[in-house]
Amino acid sequence: MDLQELLHVAEITGKQVLDAGFISRDYVVTRLTYENRNRLLLFKLSDLVEDTIVYSNITTSRRDIQVNLGAKSLEEAYIKLLEAVNSPVKLETVEFSDYFTETDLDFSKLPFLKYYREDGGYYLTSSVYITCFESICNASFHRTMYYSRDRVVLRIVPRHLHYIISKYSGRGQDTPAALVLGLSPLQELASATSPPLGVFEISIGAALTGNNKIVKTPRYGIPVPAEASIIVEGVISRTEKAPEGPFTDILMLLDHVREQPVFIGEHLYLSRSIPRAVHAIVPGLWEHQLLMGFPREAQIYVETKRVVPCVSAVRLTEGGSLWLHAVISVNDACSYFDAKLAALTAITAHPSVKHVIVVDDDIDIDDPVMVEWAIATRCKGSEDVFVIPNIRGSTLEPRSISGAGDKVVVMAIKPRNEPRDKYTRVKVP
Repeated sequence: MDLQELLHVAEITGKQVLDAGFISRDYVVTRLTYENRNRLLLFKLSDLVEDTIVYSNITTSRRDIQVNLGAKSLEEAYIKLLEAVNSPVKLETVEFSDYFTETDLDFSKLPFLKYYREDGGYYLTSSVYITCFESICNASFHRTMYYSRDRVVLRIVPRHLHYIISKYSGRGQDTPAALVLGLSPLQELASATSPPLGVFEISIGAALTGNNKIVKTPRYGIPVPAEASIIVEGVISRTEKAPEGPFTDILMLLDHVREQPVFIGEHLYLSRSIPRAVHAIVPGLWEHQLLMGFPREAQIYVETKRVVPCVSAVRLTEGGSLWLHAVISVNDACSYFDAKLAALTAITAHPSVKHVIVVDDDIDIDDPVMVEWAIATRCKGSEDVFVIPNIRGSTLEPRSISGAGDKVVVMAIKPRNEPRDKYTRVKVP
């Protein structure tokens, strides 16, 4: 994605633009991003590849995603995203040399940043790795720690990339991969989804953006969106590992140091569309939360609405980092038992969720004060709080043991067998 495309996204979402000029690679982007949530932040780094700018805060609210999807409501945005997941489009291959040119490989000239004092090194946070094994292709985010001019270390969890690496390792081979930077916001959103193995996230992004053009990398033939700003072609080593971390995760907690695979860069390609734009996603802040959480929130909404039609809305909360806490609102026609079923459905739709709160739809679920008020006035602890112990959850949750922990459902709706006006909040005249 180039700067013109980025500024167009900012225009349609109504964001002001703050050009911070040249900044340090240490911490400054974190402070500026935190202080300017509603502004698109542009900045430059010394010793960066030519004709490239770095940005943050392009997607800082659900509304940004909704507008970018061309949806009239949040519910329509959920459905559009999931329809793209279920109906990815066919990709069109275009000539690589028409879109990219090669330059000397040097990872130090890419926008590696240190976001927090506690982090163990300098990171790329919007790096999407694309790999294929036989007919299966995968695109997914993996934080990337600087190691040397031709090597980086990436964090891999046991999902689809891990599966593809295991297949190559079983043949005694390294895994050909493309490290991709500078995708559009909707293509990034697609890369943050979790479709079934074999559904290529780039095809999902093509359905969302309407741009299905890809190139094949010259050495390994890896399919990469033609819109990308930077591509590094290389291999994920089956034998070479290095310490990765500590790193600030989505919960604003430190993820510890692990031995992780090394990506060995071989070729660096730059987009011919300039100025190139590369995303700096500040760990733990809103862009990180929305990229990870919005696709799961969409899944929760669609699943709970399908099972319990009286569901009005769903939110993964910022206090739970759009990952661990969910609030569900239901209408007055919803029985207590249907409302409880909605909570259990939310847990199955997003197993990482830890606490689910159910409220009536007279409560603004985007207002944490109102949600707390509903708990204070409508929840009776001995009857309305349910604990499901020792069940699979999130490995990010610090109280879990190997990802297993407790789920808690809090029913904060008006008792259906009592007068409603007893629990109706008086409105300010």
